[in-house]
Amino acid sequence: MRHELFPSNPNKGEQARQRLLLAALDKFGDKGYESASVRDIADAAGQNVGAIAYYFGNKESLYAEVLKGIGNYLDRLFGEMAGELRVRLAEGSLDAEGAASSLKRMFRILLGEQLDGDFEKIRLVMLREQSSPSESFHLLYRGTLQPLHELMTRVLSVASGADPEEPLSIIRTHALFGQILVFTLARETILRRLGVRKLGSEHAALIGEVIDEHIDAICRGFAHETP
Repeated sequence: MRHELFPSNPNKGEQARQRLLLAALDKFGDKGYESASVRDIADAAGQNVGAIAYYFGNKESLYAEVLKGIGNYLDRLFGEMAGELRVRLAEGSLDAEGAASSLKRMFRILLGEQLDGDFEKIRLVMLREQSSPSESFHLLYRGTLQPLHELMTRVLSVASGADPEEPLSIIRTHALFGQILVFTLARETILRRLGVRKLGSEHAALIGEVIDEHIDAICRGFAHETP
């Protein structure tokens, strides 16, 4: 994990708050929101139960802060590049070749995070939210996932000449995400097929090459479909 999750100031209060958030991320990921108790979380953080009420108010607010923290982490991950792409899109200075190159960079960033062992903590919470969204899912969706998905759809549309507002463009973008997610959602299968215990840097390089090939092929194919 290249960016700190739930960054904090060095004072004791902020560090205690960070420990509670990290413990909550673990427990919510392992047990789910309903089954993870505030006592479990406080014990794992080395804090008393009252600290959760002091810093967050209640369990629901704590969970909301965990989701917002995940969103902030993803924003920092893509922040600089996403900002540059939005400027270029607004200026109309992003061409098809640059768009395809940008997609490759973005998906390689995501791939690197997915294969990092620390990302497992985030992945479990996000999987639960995708399969059974909580009332707080909108914090993660509207704040981070929706803008990122829309940006990638616009970039893919520049690379392929498609209309970014068409449902087909949105689905194509989502399908590209699937190329990365499959290496975590179905990780055990690929580990056994490769006969390894862990995906290493050599595997990440091969996966990246395959994804680059797919992006090139997809963009060329879509461009040929455009009237």
